[in-house]
Amino acid sequence: MLEGSSATPLYVQLADEIEGKISRMEYQPGDRLLPELEMARVYGISVITVRKAINGLVEKGLVERRQGKGTFVTKPKYSRNMKKLQSFSEMCFQMGVRPGARVLEERLIPADENVARRLGVKAGSSVIYISRLRLADEEPVQIEKSFFPLKYAFLLDAEFDDNSLFDYLREKCGAKVCSSEKEIELCRATPEEAGLLEVKRGDYLLLIRSTAYDKDGEPFYAGVQIINGDRFSLYVYESEE
Repeated sequence: MLEGSSATPLYVQLADEIEGKISRMEYQPGDRLLPELEMARVYGISVITVRKAINGLVEKGLVERRQGKGTFVTKPKYSRNMKKLQSFSEMCFQMGVRPGARVLEERLIPADENVARRLGVKAGSSVIYISRLRLADEEPVQIEKSFFPLKYAFLLDAEFDDNSLFDYLREKCGAKVCSSEKEIELCRATPEEAGLLEVKRGDYLLLIRSTAYDKDGEPFYAGVQIINGDRFSLYVYESEE
C-alpha cells in the first residue's frame, strides 16, 4: 500500500507500484487497469492523484488511454539504434525476440529515377527487387523493400523466408554494408500496408529510405522500410563533433 507519511509523493508511489507490476509481468500487455475512480478507492487517495500517476505512465509509454474503454498496458516497443549499422535480425536478437520474414515479391524490375540515382545506375535499367514482411515473435512490424544492382542477381535463386538476407550476402560473396544514409518521415498506411501490418488504413507509419554502401563506397542497396510506429522507437545520437 501507499505510505502517506513518506517524503515520496503519493502519485509517484502509485506510478512506481504499477510500473513494478508491469515489469514483473503481473500486468500483461493488453491488460486493463482499474478505472481511476475504483483505483482511488482501493488506495485511499484522490482521483486527481491517480490521474497524475497514470499520466506519468502514459508519458513513459507503459500504458495508454483508449477513449471510452479505459487504460491499458502497452506492448513493449522495439528499439532500433540508428547510430549503429544494425540489421532487423540483429535488432531482434539483441532484444530477445525471434526475427522472421515472409517474402512478398522477388523479381527483376526497371529502376525508377529515384532508385537509379541511389544505386548509381541508369533509369530504366534492371535491378533486383525483394520485398518482405518482417516479423518479431511472429508479429508483423515492418514492410521491407530492397533494391540491389544487377550483379546481385543470384539473390533471386535464394529463399529468404525467415532467413537473413544480409547474412546470406556476406556468406555468399563477402558483401557487407559498411556505411549508410537514411531519410525518416511519416506516411499513412495504404489498404495493402494496413492489411500486412494489421493496422487501420490511414494510420501513421514510419517510413525510412536507406542507401547503403560497401567498403569501396559503392552503392550496395537502396531500401525502403515501412514501420508500425506504435511498435518501434528509433534511437539517434547527435554530437557537436
